[in-house]
Amino acid sequence: MVVIGVLSGWAHYSLSTAPPVLANTAATTQASAATPLASPPMRAQMRTWLTPAQPSINALLTARHEITSAAAIDDIDGTGAACQTADGAVTSVQHHLPSPDPALTAALQRAMNTYRVGLGYCITGAQNQDGNDIEHAVTYINQGNAGLQAAVDLLECDLPNSEPRDPGVMTV
Repeated sequence: MVVIGVLSGWAHYSLSTAPPVLANTAATTQASAATPLASPPMRAQMRTWLTPAQPSINALLTARHEITSAAAIDDIDGTGAACQTADGAVTSVQHHLPSPDPALTAALQRAMNTYRVGLGYCITGAQNQDGNDIEHAVTYINQGNAGLQAAVDLLECDLPNSEPRDPGVMTV
């Protein structure tokens, strides 16, 4: 019962308060201050890097949504399976590092490391129906979400004038 309560609370919190990672907005002031707009050669390098990396990032975004959706209906097995899928997506994103932008690489690596810890707790917590592990998972996965948002903000600084997009899919 503790696991279901934690999952329900997590899903409610994630669905009601978390902004979409890829909202159709300009990058935040903090990201703008951290990384100047990229030069045309850097933008070309970033687009070349992003082409093969984008499907992996999109897979992580999809898995993240699946985790929240399974948690929202108290589906412990579904949550664990979604965490396993997300763990694979994290590995895939890491295979595309480094990016041409060292700040973006650092932000993505921090987010992936945090996700990795949280997803490990999620998988173990779902397998053992352990509320403490699920609570740890929630903390780390939420931190990973924030880290991914920071990375996306940096990416938007590197590649301004992106097309409008679906918040669940990255298109630049």
